[in-house]
Amino acid sequence: MERAISWFVAQQQPTGFWSDNTALQALPLLALLSAGEVRHPAAERGLNELLRRQDAEGAFISGGAMMYGHAIATLTLAESLGMVGDEATVRAALERAVRLVVRAQAVGKGPFHEGGWRYQPTSADSDLSVTVWQVLALRAAAEAGVAVPASAMEQAVRYIRRCAHPQGGFGYQPGGLPGSARTAAALVALRLCGEEARVDWLERNPVRWESPFYFAGAHHAAHLKVGFDAAELIARQNPDGSWPPSPNGEDARRGGPLYCTAMAVLALTAEWKFLPGLSW
Repeated sequence: MERAISWFVAQQQPTGFWSDNTALQALPLLALLSAGEVRHPAAERGLNELLRRQDAEGAFISGGAMMYGHAIATLTLAESLGMVGDEATVRAALERAVRLVVRAQAVGKGPFHEGGWRYQPTSADSDLSVTVWQVLALRAAAEAGVAVPASAMEQAVRYIRRCAHPQGGFGYQPGGLPGSARTAAALVALRLCGEEARVDWLERNPVRWESPFYFAGAHHAAHLKVGFDAAELIARQNPDGSWPPSPNGEDARRGGPLYCTAMAVLALTAEWKFLPGLSW
């Protein structure tokens, strides 16, 4: 963790800038919070830069981050508020961000996609991956004292349940084949919503370095304490403190070392439980 934190600091510009992509701006900050570096100067600079990204509609989607970026930024603001204290600027930005999440879910989607989210605030379809990040963001916001409609969480749970595969695990959309990363994500979201969720499929199909979307899967599975080997991840760390892309992760290739390193830190610090919104 010390090497990873030093690497984040070295990548940051004096303004707090890490990336044009808002998701990649928020993730290193979230990783620092998860490692307990709440008052680190890099965290404070990163938060100020993140706040600057919110548009007039309340969205954090700049730089191609889409609703992934919005959810991750919303989650990061909520965790910051929960850990640092009630800062008016952060709370106001978080409230605007939550309202956008709720509006995006309410877009008419039809019975197949109802209750979930996808890439844009106006999307009329849904997928499990984007939906889970919104659930994490809403749960963290509620923990920080921001009003979140109970109906939004209930609808999200119903959508996630529809993504369950009859033979176990969860698919990308209802009827899809299960995968380790998406199953871990679904289980975390359900647990955060107070739902019972069996982990036996993930126990039989753990997240491995060769798995698709390894870093996302590792992050979620680490919170479940099932289907994740921390030693395997630690062994992959570069000497400079960063992590390389996994071999079969499209998200890792697109996100690059900022994404890989932030997700690795989030996975390895999950057991520390510094993030109040990701604890149950």
